[in-house]
Amino acid sequence: MYFFYFFPVGLDRRLERRPVLTWSLMLVMAVAFAWIKYAPDLVPMDPWDLVFFPGDGHPWAVATAVFMHAGWFHLLGNLLYFFVFGPPLEDRLGPWKFAFYLLLLGNFGNLVHGMVSALGLLGQEGMGVMGASGAIAGMLGFSLIRFYDAKVEVAWWVLAPLAGQNKAGKTPVPLAAAAGLWLLLQIVQASVAPETGANVSFGAHLGGFLMGLVLALALGELRAGKAEAAQIRARRYFDSGHFHAASGAWSEYLELVPGDWEARMEMGRALKVTGQVAESATIFRQGFRSMLSDGRADEALVLYDEATRSDLDLHLEPEDLARVAVLKERQSDYHGALDAYRRLYESFPQHTEGQRALVRVIVLCHGKVADPVAAERWLHEARMHLPAGSWRGFLEREFNLSEVPDGDPAPTRR
Repeated sequence: MYFFYFFPVGLDRRLERRPVLTWSLMLVMAVAFAWIKYAPDLVPMDPWDLVFFPGDGHPWAVATAVFMHAGWFHLLGNLLYFFVFGPPLEDRLGPWKFAFYLLLLGNFGNLVHGMVSALGLLGQEGMGVMGASGAIAGMLGFSLIRFYDAKVEVAWWVLAPLAGQNKAGKTPVPLAAAAGLWLLLQIVQASVAPETGANVSFGAHLGGFLMGLVLALALGELRAGKAEAAQIRARRYFDSGHFHAASGAWSEYLELVPGDWEARMEMGRALKVTGQVAESATIFRQGFRSMLSDGRADEALVLYDEATRSDLDLHLEPEDLARVAVLKERQSDYHGALDAYRRLYESFPQHTEGQRALVRVIVLCHGKVADPVAAERWLHEARMHLPAGSWRGFLEREFNLSEVPDGDPAPTRR
């Protein structure tokens, strides 16, 4: 005797939010099963009215049958598949689209079963249908397009008592291979169903699976799947130190999703590590300006700080640097503002914004930063280089700019 069991337990896709709808639908299926199995008289309705019998019963049963199950193994098997494939799809599609597509797939699978039953195919003439397996088969087909390069974690158990074998474990398998094996088994089992008398709705399975493929392709999920696959590869390459490969994968991703500035910044980081500093600085500068124009000032400052820590010269315009300094002052980041003003003055000493920056450097050193030595050094810079005008007049009134201490050293310009 030889027994081999296998079932999926996970998909290698991260979740950004909790799959509340998936859990809720699983709970509905469990409650519906408990009702039909143990307390059918609890509600003044025959639970079997919710099962889809082609050509008989209520027309809306084609939808309600998705949530009804006949036995424990039927329920637990479907819940397991639902638990594996439901959360990543809900996460990408959103709960409302996910619910709509799920019902669409389940209804289509049940209707295909109805056609098979009406035509007397597969030995299933007159047989009703219940369970989420048609919808789940649709989810599998949809996932095959959306997560085409994913791997599914398969738990397995090999039992051969006569040979003394009893092994179990988990193995990651390409989703395409797992789905192909599932499809092959469905076709083989469906072809021998008239002889075996199987009461499994192969029509619902194959119909749901086919509809999942068509729906995903029609919605452009293959493009989204390619983009996500490139994104995953890029992060994996970067984490493993393959920075050239990471920048190439990010480039591939950005061809599909050109408006993703977060990804563009990741590509900039990879380029920086590979020594392509000018290209990296260009990407950071574009991202900085895009975030400012979109009103995402806090994110723009984080990007600016990252660039300065990495010694990337963003070649910002005077107005950009002035805005950075002002925003940092508003955030009470006075040392950061002082650094931005200093960079602004040293880069554009003749510009109006640069001259104003020199005044703010002196004010901050005298006040919030409390560095009198630096304040005197910058005052000397102003005495030597700040032209006549309102800013020089302000310093003369507030800080006695006209007085020149002996041996006052000037700060070194960069």
